[in-house]
This record gives sequence, C-alpha cells and structure tokens, in this order.
Amino acid sequence: MALPEEMERALERFKKAYGPGWEKKLMRLMEEEVRRKRAKKKLAAFLAKVSGRAKVSEEEIFRRLEGRS
Repeated sequence: MALPEEMERALERFKKAYGPGWEKKLMRLMEEEVRRKRAKKKLAAFLAKVSGRAKVSEEEIFRRLEGRS
C-alpha cells in the first residue's frame, strides 16, 4: 500500500532524525498512542457512568478528580 506523499516525506524525516533505531522508536510511539486512546475511551465511559448516577456533568466530575473544585 502506497503512503500519501506528505506522509512519505514525514517518514523520511523521522528516519533521518532517529537513525538506525527509527523502526523501534516509531513502534513505541504508535503503541503509546494506542494506550493513550484506550485510556481516554475508558475515562469517557467512566465519566458517563458516574455522571448518570450522580446527576453531575462530566465536566464537573473531571474538575473534582483533578482537584479544581
């Protein structure tokens, strides 16, 4: 599968920046992005569940969890 030209250029810049270990670095970055997205989905589901029970908005729950209220 061919990559879009812009992505191909970005990949070449990445290869130059990280040298011989670029593939491992790219895989670690991609795995971290997947973990971050999973955590965000899990948090969203939790907030939706809790806000329904507590009759409080998701934003208010998030502020309380961060200790801002």
